[in-house]
Amino acid sequence: MKRLLLLCVAFVFIFTPTLKAAEPENPYRLLERIAERVLERIGNERSKIEAEPNYLRTIMADELLPHSDYEFAARMVMGRNWQRLSEAQQNAFVEAFRDYLVTTYARVFTQYDETKHKLEFGREEDYANERRVVVRGQLIEEGGRPPVRLDFHLQRRTPTSPWLAFDLVAEGVSLLNAQQSEMQASLRQRGIDGTIELLRERASVEINLNEDIDLDNFQD
Repeated sequence: MKRLLLLCVAFVFIFTPTLKAAEPENPYRLLERIAERVLERIGNERSKIEAEPNYLRTIMADELLPHSDYEFAARMVMGRNWQRLSEAQQNAFVEAFRDYLVTTYARVFTQYDETKHKLEFGREEDYANERRVVVRGQLIEEGGRPPVRLDFHLQRRTPTSPWLAFDLVAEGVSLLNAQQSEMQASLRQRGIDGTIELLRERASVEINLNEDIDLDNFQD
């Protein structure tokens, strides 16, 4: 179960079109399109990934970062501390957080096996007059294991704004809240400069396809 939950992390941070459209994309189809593209590319480029595991970083940067409001995510995990940072510290934190996310996504997808795993989305509901929606899904693995329940939370600022995913609740656990708790603890222990350096260190780790990731110690 813990290993499957890690696959959810890659969807926790804000998928958003880079250009504003007059008619925002259906939020349910938006998530399906992004997920299908990432998983399809991993399957199609499996041999390249096995030859050079760090290539997973390239896939994550190509497919997720263009649809990720990592600056918004960085501000959220910093909470009230964000206003206490200088502009230079804010920029450095956002850059380190962005690179950390790319590596996090890459490590998570070392656990993905296109021959065993499948992501399914629930029934589409009316969203025309809503500012926030929850796109429900489940991660299924062969072998009779119980599916992992996923709730993708999306919002739009105006009726014509694009839908933005701002959190994922996996089996009742908000992953954005978990990231925020970790950053707050790091700030107390290391301060902002130490926290930025911690993110940089984590962003620079080598991708290991044989890594046995456990959700309880994934922050290491």
